[in-house]
Amino acid sequence: MVLDELVVAPVTITPTKPLTPTHVKGLLWTDILVKASALAGRVRLLWNDRMATLTTQSTAFWHYLDRTEPDTDWSGESAALIGERYVRFHADGGKSDTRAVGAYLDRIDASSWIHPAGRRVLDSWRAELDLLGVGDLGLGEDRPLAAAADTTLEALAERGLLLDHRRFGGPVHLDGTRWGLPLRQVVGSDGHANYLLPILRELIPAIGPGRVFLLVFDDGLAADYLLLERVLATFGGRSVRLAFSRVPIDGTVRSSRYGGWRGATLSDLSAVTGSADRDAYRLGMRLYFAGVLPRRSAQPFRMPVLRRCVGRAARLLTRTPAAGDGRPPEATLSRYRDPNGYVDPYRLTTSLLGRVPVAPELLKVYT
Repeated sequence: MVLDELVVAPVTITPTKPLTPTHVKGLLWTDILVKASALAGRVRLLWNDRMATLTTQSTAFWHYLDRTEPDTDWSGESAALIGERYVRFHADGGKSDTRAVGAYLDRIDASSWIHPAGRRVLDSWRAELDLLGVGDLGLGEDRPLAAAADTTLEALAERGLLLDHRRFGGPVHLDGTRWGLPLRQVVGSDGHANYLLPILRELIPAIGPGRVFLLVFDDGLAADYLLLERVLATFGGRSVRLAFSRVPIDGTVRSSRYGGWRGATLSDLSAVTGSADRDAYRLGMRLYFAGVLPRRSAQPFRMPVLRRCVGRAARLLTRTPAAGDGRPPEATLSRYRDPNGYVDPYRLTTSLLGRVPVAPELLKVYT
């Protein structure tokens, strides 16, 4: 595969709850992959908050908050407490007024508006990810999507990829039947798009020669991302899918909308007392989430194992760094490169666990 630029496009996270172990796993895998691959080639991280905020998943919840707590000052709330309201919203049925949600969506698309509760969650994430050493995702950045919704739908229709019933008051479906894939709704009969349309609005205009998209997502979205890959190919885009398994908590895998993450959020993990310094925390978290937990691992989250990884990281950082052998970083990293052009975070991370001193350029990826 001829590769001039790797564009890493992880599925974004709606700012409606705290970061759970599943989120942390995906973010750390992505962070290692981007930083290590950038030492050996051109890499760009594509993250736009509007792909997460311009959805009914976010806006219906925000309308619920405005309806039930119109006078709450969200600037003092934690992401966990906002997340508990998100769980309660779904437990109550997750219903909201269609016209009100539509007004929220229009406001976001026109002016990058985010509900104060959403901004508070993003601020919390930003502080936690900064402590963790995750590269800047552009959280809270005001950037319109690359193409308008109507423009994108027209382009899809021109290629025979839409089943459009809007003129009958019905929904719009992506039509992947030519590939043996089922129809997938992208716009409801209420006129509201789901999360796939903002992704297409951002990715289709980014297609270019020599550019490959690395689509990063959790395996619960596998069917959608297979369809997304085929649609991008129709526009001339090349892409590779990279799916992650979710991290069970107390032996159970569940969506964050159902809760069950208390005591295991990123905020909880960063607040655990211990003697490790910041670099040991950063490296230890990566040893656990990218080394102990393979990409498709079904292992549950285990705090004692995470603690041991942080302790091991502290010892690893006291070793005398390996002397440079004069080779450029891309030569050192070539042994960990996936055939699709990116550095495999699991192979790279497990290499740190041996007895051989670690090269300084590799430690920079982790701390």
